[in-house]
Amino acid sequence: MALWKRVAILAALICAAIGCYAAGMAKGATGLIILGVLFELGFWLGLFKKERGCC
Repeated sequence: MALWKRVAILAALICAAIGCYAAGMAKGATGLIILGVLFELGFWLGLFKKERGCC
């Protein structure tokens, strides 16, 4: 995957996580907080994922 696509996807994931956390905290919605955790997990897994085509 191209670097710019990977960065764009990771940025979207972390923005979605922050948005879900903010909405969940404001409304007390547990589902939004859980969704935020899932988005953040996707961000961290994508951040540390190794490229397969290298070395």
